[in-house]
Amino acid sequence: MKLINKDNKIIVFLNKKINFKQINLEKYFTKLFTKFKEYYHLELNGCYNINIYTDEFYGSVIEIENEELDYYNYFNQIDMEIKLNNNIFLYEIDYEYLSKNIINNSNIYKLKDKIYLQLKNNKDLNKILEYANIVYGKKIKYVLKYGKKVSL
Repeated sequence: MKLINKDNKIIVFLNKKINFKQINLEKYFTKLFTKFKEYYHLELNGCYNINIYTDEFYGSVIEIENEELDYYNYFNQIDMEIKLNNNIFLYEIDYEYLSKNIINNSNIYKLKDKIYLQLKNNKDLNKILEYANIVYGKKIKYVLKYGKKVSL
C-alpha cells in the first residue's frame, strides 16, 4: 500500500485485487482508516467522498476526499459516500523505458509529448510500475478520446 496525502485528498494505491462488490465497504474503510491512524498518524473524521478505481491487472486506487462542512461537527465520527468505478488503468511512461516486450504486450497511445500504455496482460507490470505513473479516472477518457493510438 502506498499513500499520498495532498490537497485535501488522500490517494491510496493498493497493488492487489479486492472484490469490493462482495465486501462490506463501510467496515473495510473503518479498518483502513484505523491503519492510517496507526501507521501514518493520520486521524480522519468528518464527511468523505470515496472513489474506488479498480483495474484487472494492477488492483485498486482509492481517492478519499474530505468534504469540508463547516456547519456540522463530527466528534471523531466518519460519514462516507462511496463510489465504485471499474475501468482500465493507463501507465504514463517515457520512451526510454519501453522494451520490445512492453511494446508487444500493450496498446500505446500518444497525447502531446506523453506516452500511455494500456496493458493486454500483466506480464511486465512490475517493470512498468518502476518507471511509470498510473493514470486512472477521468484522465483515461481524455487520453483515449484525444490521444492517438500508435505502434512503435
